[in-house]
Amino acid sequence: MKNKIFILLGIIGILDTIIVAIFIDGVNTGVMVPGIVGLIVVFIFLNREYRWFDLTIRSRWIKGILKLTMISLIITFVLIESIIIFSVKSEAHAEVDYLMILGAGLRGEEISLALQKRMEKGVEYLNSNPDAVVIVSGGQGTGEKITEAEAMKKYLLDQGVSEARIIKEETSTSTMENFKNTREILLQDNIENPRILIVTNDFHMFRSKLLARRNGFIPYGLPSTTPISILPNCYIREYFAVVKSLIFDR
Repeated sequence: MKNKIFILLGIIGILDTIIVAIFIDGVNTGVMVPGIVGLIVVFIFLNREYRWFDLTIRSRWIKGILKLTMISLIITFVLIESIIIFSVKSEAHAEVDYLMILGAGLRGEEISLALQKRMEKGVEYLNSNPDAVVIVSGGQGTGEKITEAEAMKKYLLDQGVSEARIIKEETSTSTMENFKNTREILLQDNIENPRILIVTNDFHMFRSKLLARRNGFIPYGLPSTTPISILPNCYIREYFAVVKSLIFDR
């Protein structure tokens, strides 16, 4: 019974990647993560069920290490996902120097579903705060005809936001670079430790504020919702992204 449960979970991960990649968000590393993990899980537990290959590990040391690794993965997954979920809160009334909207992928020149939600939240804030200046941050990735920042700027202009209120950062390829490169732009104007209100999807807020602090910002959050169609994929891959950022993004 345990084997079948894990096989089912692995299949769900594979299907999630296929659906999101084909119909919603295109192919990228983050989208592929649940599918890759799912394939590994399906292979391991199908083999346990049908004994295609002898994968028996006889070394007690290796068995112990693998068991400890599995337990650690489960504990850290639950812990990090809990932190992600409980870190989501709106701080729209905070006094800040800038609103900052983070990029989230394009299909050609068309903004993705996740980015659409961020832009809607950003426009809502800008309409309520007519003196606010907004930073749009995001470079050009695979399958994108223009930079994410340029697409975001066009969206804001179409919504009636004045071009004078928009600052573009369009060389970043990761969340860490969003803040690092934006910091360099602001430092040219001798702006130290700027207070920013970050607009990003709920699942992405914890990591965004973490990396903002590492780059000298005083961050607040204005989370947008995540489309249900990509919700499982986003939360699964965010676990791996948080682990990577905690260790490597300095």
